[in-house]
Amino acid sequence: MRIGQIVVSGCMFAALTALPAAASAARECVVQKPGPASYTWNFKREATNTFDQIAADAARARFHAERLQTMVARADSLSWPSDLNQLNQIRSAVNDMGSQVCRLETIRRMTSPWQRKTIDHIVTDVTLLADNTRDAQAFGDTHREGLWIPVYDTYVNNLYTEAKDLTRSVRHAVKYAKVAQQDRMLRNDFNAKASS
Repeated sequence: MRIGQIVVSGCMFAALTALPAAASAARECVVQKPGPASYTWNFKREATNTFDQIAADAARARFHAERLQTMVARADSLSWPSDLNQLNQIRSAVNDMGSQVCRLETIRRMTSPWQRKTIDHIVTDVTLLADNTRDAQAFGDTHREGLWIPVYDTYVNNLYTEAKDLTRSVRHAVKYAKVAQQDRMLRNDFNAKASS
């Protein structure tokens, strides 16, 4: 199962770059050899900070998906260039998340169990978002005059829902990390006072 997720996350970024309008090359996760700093590095904190960055990128994708959803709802104003602009913004956010997912996959084994579960969830959600972005753009490229077709509306609604769900779940993970850290600090403070 673990290898399958890595392959899926790698394919996700390759699929995005296969889009006709894609300008960037496929991103690959390159695992570097551990250096001296990696033995003292706080990978759990890095994972939490990366979750926070992914939440911001997911919120950016959600914003553009919501704008696209509004444009599609006003069927009289559908135009492929404006839709394509929003899809490109979503793709940019997904690509940014891809870089973060790559790093999470690299440090995954040094994170806590709840963080590994969150990483797996993020990989799945970002993959869905990437696939749906690719499908929406491919549909629009071949049906520029048919953006009113319900299939396109489904793609757009899925983009919004996936971005919204990803934003919410990753923000919950960040909130959990902050509460857990506060709990540890309070326990340490209580133990220090109790032993005095």
